[in-house]
Amino acid sequence: MAEETQSVEEETLTEIEVQILQGLERLGGSYQQRNLWKYIGIDSKTGLPILGRLEKRGLIKKERVGGERRGVYIVRLTEKAYKMLSELRERAEEIARFDVGKLSDELRALLTVPCAFCPYIERCGFSFVDPLHCELLTRWSMSLGGHEREG
Repeated sequence: MAEETQSVEEETLTEIEVQILQGLERLGGSYQQRNLWKYIGIDSKTGLPILGRLEKRGLIKKERVGGERRGVYIVRLTEKAYKMLSELRERAEEIARFDVGKLSDELRALLTVPCAFCPYIERCGFSFVDPLHCELLTRWSMSLGGHEREG
């Protein structure tokens, strides 16, 4: 039992760690380390220790490419990271589908908007978190369109 608790704690990610992993995923799974900071909206002093933790946990791999003097690091997601991101999306979708019972359609729609449960709402629109490219928000709005046509 203690081993199970320990592994769950080891897998807990901070908000910024999730943002980095999701950002890399949106960028196709790999990106130049020096440009990653601009995309995520943090500086390298903050980001380097975080990449170190993610690499130690097997969620990313850093690969040096280029010459010996000025090599560039490419940061790549691992299969473990893709699996973890998929599980995070599934959990977010489960939360977004909670039963709101017999409320009016309008209240039900307001209570199920994914933004209400998004851990990145404070950064929305200021970094890679963007309502125009949010998969959960898009699915939610599409589902509203379907319900309006039925009624």
